[in-house]
Amino acid sequence: MTGFKLQTFSGKAPRISARLLPEDMAQEAINTRLDSGRLDPWAGNSSASITPVGSYSVSAATKTLFKYSDSAWIGSNDDLDIVRSPIAEDQHERIYLSGMGGATGYPRMTTSALVGNNTYYKLGIPAPANLSSVSLVGTTSKADEETPISRAYAFTYVSYYGEEGEPSGALTSQIVDVYSDQTVTVTFPSNPSGNHNLLKKRVYRTDPNGTFRFVADIALATGSFNDTVTDANLGEAIPSGSWTAPPDEVTADHKDGPLLGLVSMPNGFLAGFSGQTVCFSEAFQPHAFPDAYKLTIKSDVVALAPLNTGLLVLTKEKPALIQGLDPSSMSMIEIDSTLSCVSKRSVVDMGEFVMYASPDGLVAARDNGLSVATESVLSRDQWQELSPSSIKGFHWEGYYLGFYSNNSESKGFIFDPRGGKNSFVKLDFYATAGHNDLENDELYLVVGGSVVKFAGGSNLSYTWKSKKFYAQRPINPGVAKLECLSYSPAPTFKIYADGNLKHTQTVTSSDLFRLPGGYKANEFEIQIEGSVSVNEVCVYESAGEIGGS
Repeated sequence: MTGFKLQTFSGKAPRISARLLPEDMAQEAINTRLDSGRLDPWAGNSSASITPVGSYSVSAATKTLFKYSDSAWIGSNDDLDIVRSPIAEDQHERIYLSGMGGATGYPRMTTSALVGNNTYYKLGIPAPANLSSVSLVGTTSKADEETPISRAYAFTYVSYYGEEGEPSGALTSQIVDVYSDQTVTVTFPSNPSGNHNLLKKRVYRTDPNGTFRFVADIALATGSFNDTVTDANLGEAIPSGSWTAPPDEVTADHKDGPLLGLVSMPNGFLAGFSGQTVCFSEAFQPHAFPDAYKLTIKSDVVALAPLNTGLLVLTKEKPALIQGLDPSSMSMIEIDSTLSCVSKRSVVDMGEFVMYASPDGLVAARDNGLSVATESVLSRDQWQELSPSSIKGFHWEGYYLGFYSNNSESKGFIFDPRGGKNSFVKLDFYATAGHNDLENDELYLVVGGSVVKFAGGSNLSYTWKSKKFYAQRPINPGVAKLECLSYSPAPTFKIYADGNLKHTQTVTSSDLFRLPGGYKANEFEIQIEGSVSVNEVCVYESAGEIGGS
């Protein structure tokens, strides 16, 4: 080697020795965009004219950002999962939230009318206590003429939004034998306390075949009800016999807790998890999570992520895949992989696959299996330096954007799972939260307590450092050239010889510039700093070599 020329530029691969890197790969690449092949800066973040709605706020501690509508954004210091209603044309435009945070740790919902007031209600409808009494009214004159019909009663609570809960229990001691000339009085227990939005009670009784059927709706405050409805006028069978509220409290053994990790599934139902249990809602009834629909995993669940073929369950140990079209008939298989998930917030839907942080690297989970996507660019130890349990990830134009915080820095990185030249590039800023606005194809981030639009601003200042070029004989490079699209602002060129900085040059044109003499070395590196696009870099012993190279 008497010199070298770079006409393409790629990202970094710390796993490979700096001397063995391909010629266009970097030891360091910060804020560099390389998908065109040349050295470009990433566009910086632009300020976003977003005002969080009502009492929601955005600060340096914000962990969740969600766009409810163009004029209503939600910011929270809690790690929340927020999904839209699976009900078509939901007149209340409901959203459903899960996540820890003081008194609001339970799963909950809010509507278009309430979201600006930071008002929410518990997601599930409470189970009623047993009826206080069921008693006959009056004596019968039909005892010698007919056989009485045995009746059992139950009731449910119904919310202002028409959400119905599970029924009260029907006690054997409350079964009554009724003649046609008698009525029945049902006395209700006290209504439950708590953050519920209940509107009424719904009364059911058994028909002659033993099926609970609708009798009447009564006001929530009503303490008793006289049933005069004939069997012929009974309504539909009770639909909510198996519906239960989602888990919303920490259990005595602390193994489970409130429902977390809400995701929306095809066919109109939600999925979440609590401890080692994956829970599914009734289709188009996102407040109801029947016990029969729950599946138990061997290890604590960290996150859920829908795939084309089912629901990926990421745990502290082996992942699993749950498949099925109906929440009542889901089946689970354990995936033969040790790639556990170490950060719930690292999980990102990339379109055809899902990516998440494992102890070994960034994992790509596809329908046909899991693989460590960063294996060729980062060793396990190098990945661990990024503190993978701290990573929060986002999707942007096919790239995975990750932000990490370790003992020495809080920064970001860009990884291209498609294997492009942006294989791995660092970002010199840190985001605490973000939201993908798929409708407008924009990524919004919370940086320094403010909402910004990713890659929507002016060029960032970058640093790109080459591999270690090795000369078989010691040489003294004499000239260099930097061909840029623009020289305003002027980029900086640096050359290192055998690890020592030998020259720094502010480059203002495509003309050759002289490099210092007085030394010879075998190993050379160059570093370019700036915010302009670079097409070519040449470093040779003499000007004639550059002209003929």
